[in-house]
Amino acid sequence: MALSDQTIKLVDGRALGYAEFGDPSGKPVLFFHGFPASRLEGMALDTTAQAVGVRLIAPDRPGFGLSDSKVGRSFSDWPEDVIQLASHLRIYDFAVLGTSGGSPYVVACADRISERLTAAGIVSGISPLRNQAVRLTMNPDQRRMFVSVARFPWLARRMLAHSMQEVQADFPSVLSRMAAERPDVDKSVLERPDIKDMLRENLTEAFRQGVAGAAQELALYPGSWRIALKKVTYPVQIWQGRKDVITPPSMADELASLLPHTLTRWYPDEGHSLLFARSEEILRQLVS
Repeated sequence: MALSDQTIKLVDGRALGYAEFGDPSGKPVLFFHGFPASRLEGMALDTTAQAVGVRLIAPDRPGFGLSDSKVGRSFSDWPEDVIQLASHLRIYDFAVLGTSGGSPYVVACADRISERLTAAGIVSGISPLRNQAVRLTMNPDQRRMFVSVARFPWLARRMLAHSMQEVQADFPSVLSRMAAERPDVDKSVLERPDIKDMLRENLTEAFRQGVAGAAQELALYPGSWRIALKKVTYPVQIWQGRKDVITPPSMADELASLLPHTLTRWYPDEGHSLLFARSEEILRQLVS
């Protein structure tokens, strides 16, 4: 099942876009996309979610895809949107799963709405970037974006506008550059037809409204996340590839050191495409 263009109206009047994938009668999992991305990132998990018995619900964050922007938002605002979406779908308890830039949103849910959660998981997640040693392990382009550019909204908008134009004008070149900076294990995933289709639609949809939403979110990543991480008592599962050059292993270590209750599963021969390389295993472990 795939219902890719759904919206609801939130209590503050904003539209929240979402998609559903997998088994409509399966165990509910709220999936939080990476950055920059959209609900359509869940496309690549549709078949696996059906096989595992998971109802995968993938919302767009404010300013991405079909979701209206929200002035002055923070990571900690997200759980309220999630609760309203779950209520609309008549779901009381559910798991949350975030990949890459979706990790702070998982932590926010573990902090604010733990009573509604059946599990919380992070795959290849970004950490708060407070530790200089962690920042130095990042790919130089990623470090420039998340540490330097993020501080200057005008520069972030310019950089993201260039990225948006490239996606719209010459996606094959974007994909080629993406693969060039990844290890071979990621290249093999990026060559899959389903992943190519997902990335094209996902990145195009991420910039449906322009770049303002992405620039706003980029500014949130460095720093404290406005979450008292040491006080998040809900257990969080982490899956991390040792060959990840986008969100390197040091980030999983930092998350595990900051959150009181974590279980980290390491994959020596996987990179940033871990979620799509091991989707069945990860979904089974999350909901088991």
